[in-house]
Amino acid sequence: MVEVLRREKPPVDRIRKQGAKEFRASKDDDPERAEFWLENTIRVFDELSCTPEECMKCVVSLLRDFVYQWWNTLVSVVPREKITLEFFQEEFRKKYISSRFIDQKRKEFLELKQGRMTVTEYEREFVRLSKYAQECVSTEAIMCKWFEDGLNEDIRLFVGVLELKEFVVLGNWACKAKELVKEKRKAEMESRDSRKRQMMESRDLRKRQMNKSFQSSSKKSRDFPTRLATSAGFSNRSKSKQYSGIKAQTTSVASVGNTQPNQSECPQCGRRHPGECRAHERACFKCGSQDHFIRECPEMVEKKKIQSARSGKHY
Repeated sequence: MVEVLRREKPPVDRIRKQGAKEFRASKDDDPERAEFWLENTIRVFDELSCTPEECMKCVVSLLRDFVYQWWNTLVSVVPREKITLEFFQEEFRKKYISSRFIDQKRKEFLELKQGRMTVTEYEREFVRLSKYAQECVSTEAIMCKWFEDGLNEDIRLFVGVLELKEFVVLGNWACKAKELVKEKRKAEMESRDSRKRQMMESRDLRKRQMNKSFQSSSKKSRDFPTRLATSAGFSNRSKSKQYSGIKAQTTSVASVGNTQPNQSECPQCGRRHPGECRAHERACFKCGSQDHFIRECPEMVEKKKIQSARSGKHY
């Protein structure tokens, strides 16, 4: 009785509750979207343990618009005994998942590298693309080798020495290695920043010392003219004093030269003079001539000229 009911009413409602979706062809016929729909639908059938007949009725119930028309046209020319779920998958892949798409995805897997992806993102992409190159990941050990080769060098150096053969364990260790690499880079950056700060502080100290030295030199340069003027003034004063001393000495010498020996007072005129007194004769006290007085005496004039000449030579 139950078998009869199951044949009469396929579990369409149940597959929808399990996540099965309808499929409509888009304008660009995205192969990846079509592939995802097919794989998800087969998964739901497996979870519900549907019979082959139920699978065919349910999958057809999910087709819409042009896709449904395509399937009806196809089965109209195919013997009924050939219409199975495997036949549907094969024809659906031919129509909506081209071989060119498969080849492109296989190439992406063969060239896959971690690059800028995190370890988790790289692992997810690796698993997604590996199904297009099953011959390259035929065993778990080979899969681990492929995955390890695609890791960034700094992470690969950490996990490579472990020689892990379990894919899940390898993925976990790769994540741990990423954290270790991050901590190492952080320590290197802090060390580099510390050295940079020390260099800048040392450079600033040298700069301050140079500025201080320059300011001291500038002050000395500004003070030099003042010291020079002071020194010149002192030198001029010294020369002036020296000149005054020499002049005083010369004057003293001249005075000494002009000083006559002590003479007795003349009883006739009351003056001190050598020789005879000529006061009453109205004659020159120097030469005795009555033509002139002593102030006009030629001998006195000549004597003054000689003294002036000597004085000029000395100075």
